[in-house]
Amino acid sequence: MLRFRVFLLLTIFIFSSKCQNQSIIKQEQSLCIYNSSYIIPLFTTRIVRMTLNQTRLKQLNIHTIRIRAFIRNKKVAEFQDHRNSIEKVFHLMKKTEQYDNKSIINYDLKIYAKYINQTDIHYFTEFINIKSHIHTINCSIILIISQPQRLRDKIFKNFLPFILMLIAIQMGILLDIEVLKELIHRPIQISIGLVCQYILMPLIAFSISNFFQHEPLYSLGLFVLGCCPGGSALNQWTVLFDGDLNLSAIMTFASTVASFFMMPLWLYTLGQYAFLRQLKIRISFLNLLQSLLTIILPMGLGMLISHFIPKLKPIIKCILKPTLIFFTCYFFIFAAFVNYHLLFYIDLKTALTIPLLPWSGFLLSCLFAWICRQDWKRIITIGIETGIQNIGIAFMVLLYSLPAPENSRATVIPFIASYASVQPFYFILIYQLIRRKCCKTQRVVHRISIDTLSKTTFELSEAEDETCEEILQTKKVSLPMITLDASVDAKST
Repeated sequence: MLRFRVFLLLTIFIFSSKCQNQSIIKQEQSLCIYNSSYIIPLFTTRIVRMTLNQTRLKQLNIHTIRIRAFIRNKKVAEFQDHRNSIEKVFHLMKKTEQYDNKSIINYDLKIYAKYINQTDIHYFTEFINIKSHIHTINCSIILIISQPQRLRDKIFKNFLPFILMLIAIQMGILLDIEVLKELIHRPIQISIGLVCQYILMPLIAFSISNFFQHEPLYSLGLFVLGCCPGGSALNQWTVLFDGDLNLSAIMTFASTVASFFMMPLWLYTLGQYAFLRQLKIRISFLNLLQSLLTIILPMGLGMLISHFIPKLKPIIKCILKPTLIFFTCYFFIFAAFVNYHLLFYIDLKTALTIPLLPWSGFLLSCLFAWICRQDWKRIITIGIETGIQNIGIAFMVLLYSLPAPENSRATVIPFIASYASVQPFYFILIYQLIRRKCCKTQRVVHRISIDTLSKTTFELSEAEDETCEEILQTKKVSLPMITLDASVDAKST
């Protein structure tokens, strides 16, 4: 009988302990109040707050709370004073001014964001009651480190759409209507360019990302870049390399308009299957169309302005060079100053393989145009139009269509491509300038002495294949007349 009573008491004690433990676990939301996720801009410190319900804890006879927290990825964020973990103990039964007459207790953690990514803060909360029973609750908070929110970051992000719109308006004004009429008469060249732009380039981007095994986010950024139309500075490169300027203008216009249909087609078919499904993110169709309309509608507006106000075109041509210099400084100097933190996300494999997209696009499109029996000028033009992508559209699509923090990290790809895509063109241009300088026709100096008149030496600079006799026969060489004084004659006699 005694054994039965002892067994019954132990059973009741264990059951009551389990019930109390389950009661604490079930009331986790009422005991500890916290947000499930926090978005912290890069290079800033934010407070992550946990709220403890002191009234409810006292009802459960909890007298001590021990909280231990640590950040899973030390590279992404850290606590105050560069610590990775932190511990705090609350004694509720002690009469202190800090906890008296308060129904809640706020526990603040200062988090400093160091790296754009996502990580977790893990909490281990121990509740100790008056019977010294310990009940543990584990919870976690998601930390999302987004792009910086400094003044220069806001200027760059907010002015980027307007600058792209100005470039598109300028392109539309300078686009000649007569050139567009050639689109009907030159369908073969345009078809070759569109095939290279929207079939060859996306497949090259997909092949590079799979062959070199890039992480899914970088692969998506490379694929978006491969689906972009030709850039706005292509006409200048076409002129420098003696290409077909009219064909370049037509291809730029056609590829920009076609991007309104081709980019969503690729992103929601192959992009969805290969990258977006693996990343578990979704690109908003409205945001994608908004990014593309930012380029297409201003271009149409520029064409209307050129048609109804033709006097404006010479003015735009006059300011073309200064605006080109300004936009170049904005995208290559100011953008590098603002986004210098993206350099920490570039590894050696990414830096060496991303430029393969524009370079391979240039070479393979030239080869395809040569197979289609195009002349040299059109081959160069199609290659330049295909190889140099519109980096601004890639920035817009990735920055405004993807969620944080993926949008900031994905812009690493167009950031690399903006600096590496045109580097071979610079080397080729320098080589051509040196070659022209070295092969320039040398001018030879011939010296003719006429001793009988004045002992004066004349220097005549003519072409190398001309002789002195031909010069004297074909050109009148005026010799100075020397008057001999009487004194000179007397001395000579």
